[in-house]
Order: sequence, then C-alpha cells, then structure tokens
Amino acid sequence: TPTFSPDGKTMIFARGNTGKRKDTSPDVDLYISKNVPGEGWTEPKMVPASDSSAWDGSPAFSRDGNTLYFSSNRAGGSGGLDRYRVNMDASGRFGNPTNMGKAINTAGDEMFPFVSEDGKLYFASDGHPGLGKLDLFVAVRSQGKIGVENMGLPYNSSLDDFGLSI
Repeated sequence: TPTFSPDGKTMIFARGNTGKRKDTSPDVDLYISKNVPGEGWTEPKMVPASDSSAWDGSPAFSRDGNTLYFSSNRAGGSGGLDRYRVNMDASGRFGNPTNMGKAINTAGDEMFPFVSEDGKLYFASDGHPGLGKLDLFVAVRSQGKIGVENMGLPYNSSLDDFGLSI
C-alpha cells in the first residue's frame, strides 16, 4: 500500500528488489517518487533509510509529512516485523530509522500503520494480546509513556484485521 505526503507530491511504496515478475525473495525495500508539475511522477528511487538485507514495507506518513513509519524485520528488532520511524527534513533527506521500542513492538508482527489527524498511531499486530490473528491497536502517549490499546469489537475479530484508514 503506498503512502502519500500530506501535499500529495511525494509517494512512498514497497517493492521487491529483483525486478523479476515472480519474485519470491524476502527482501523488499521502500521507494520514493515525486510528482513534478508538468512532468508527472519521477522514476522511483530506493529510500536511503531502507535496508536491502531486510523486508521493509507498510509505509505511512505522519500528518505533517515529516516522519515516515514503516515495518521491518531488520537486525536488532524485537522479532517478526517491528515498527520503525524515520524523520525527513524539509529538503527530503532521511535521517536514521529508529525502532519504536518494546511498548509497540513484540516478537510478532506489527504492520499496516495509519496516523490520524490527532497524531495517534494505529497499526495491526499479532503479538499484542488480541481477539485473533492480526488485530487493530492504537498507540497512546500519556505522561511521557506509550501504551498500546486493542481497539476491541467491532473493529477486531478472530481473523486478521488490518488496514485501518479514517
């Protein structure tokens, strides 16, 4: 699923690296393309914060467009796919990705982020206690600490629940 910057001029998406039609390799990277007036979308280039030795996908921009959230199974994580964040400066340069920590990440998979208008991070996880496989969660910051809340019924079921968008 692609993500678009708030102004609609930048798109980031995940793509397999080999370029082969039937790519079964586990490595997926994040790519960026910009919409240039009168020219259209630029040729996608790999996001510098992406790690070709890992699976990087499931991108989402923050509401101000300065932070990119994504999932990765890169070395040093909690296991499975972890949530990461990387800041982008005004000229479009990326900083270093930061693992979002054990309050959000588990030994399972954390994927499919969405950042709401009020800045809350929603995501799917099969590692936090839930009703089934992937469940929808919201990360809430209170008194400097991040807590994760299961969204419960009717949003979650005993099956996979993911891809929240408001």
